[in-house]
Amino acid sequence: MAENTPQKQSSSSSNFAGTFLTVANSIFVILALGWCALVGMLPLLLVSGFVHDLTYYPLYLAALALSTPGIAALFAVFRDQPTLFSGNSALRAKVWQDHADEKDFPPDWIAQPYVDPNHNAAVIKPYFRAYARVFKRSLAMGFTFAVLAFCFLYNMQIFAQLPFGVYVTPMLAVCLVFLAQALLIALVLVVEYPKAKWLVTLKNAVMLSVRRFYMIVVSGIVLAAFGFALVTWSPILFLLLGTGVVGYMLWASARWQADKLFVLMANESKDKRIIDMYSAQSRGNNFFNAQSDWQQ
Repeated sequence: MAENTPQKQSSSSSNFAGTFLTVANSIFVILALGWCALVGMLPLLLVSGFVHDLTYYPLYLAALALSTPGIAALFAVFRDQPTLFSGNSALRAKVWQDHADEKDFPPDWIAQPYVDPNHNAAVIKPYFRAYARVFKRSLAMGFTFAVLAFCFLYNMQIFAQLPFGVYVTPMLAVCLVFLAQALLIALVLVVEYPKAKWLVTLKNAVMLSVRRFYMIVVSGIVLAAFGFALVTWSPILFLLLGTGVVGYMLWASARWQADKLFVLMANESKDKRIIDMYSAQSRGNNFFNAQSDWQQ
């Protein structure tokens, strides 16, 4: 039997060390991002902790709206954090680095990287830098969806008191679920397209929420499991250990739905660099007509 050569042993040790470091960095990044998100979502955290009467749902909606910049900042770091192997992050980093000297790349309708691809464990500074960059646009989306959710919930209250409400209320509840997923998609779009107009973002988020709609089931299961753990086990422990994981899974589901639009926009740009960045080559763009306001 052939013995392992020193070169093979050295290579094996190097691979193990690299894998261990990647896993350790990933755990650290997920945990640290969860802690940052708790700060960014402080209004929702405070309302959830001190108000336990769901009849005060307008207060919950207002707190959620104020917390959307914290959620968007979390999505921004997930978008570009190289350690997490998030969707196309390694490819994005390579394309950006290959064309770093070109002044026209990336175009201003695509967000610049929120995380330096050379800093695998960078979390805190990128998070709060992203928070500042997406604050106004994500806050506008947050309050828009909060108002829409209030309308649905208020109408559910009214119809629940009417004889035929049993037929209308379930439909409103389904619409509310799609609206919640549309909010997540809207924040993904806010992170991706810094110049997109409010109405265009809103329309596309709602349209995308019905594409690959099965991802709503994934989001629902994740949120239900997290909520169950918070209620039945230690809230503080699960907030500290689980917020980053839950945030990543919600981002991944919304990002997967928004991918249809990313591919469409990349193909319509006719810029090979952008097409490469979104892996859009040979992927169809027969989705819906792109809105010119995305690039204005």
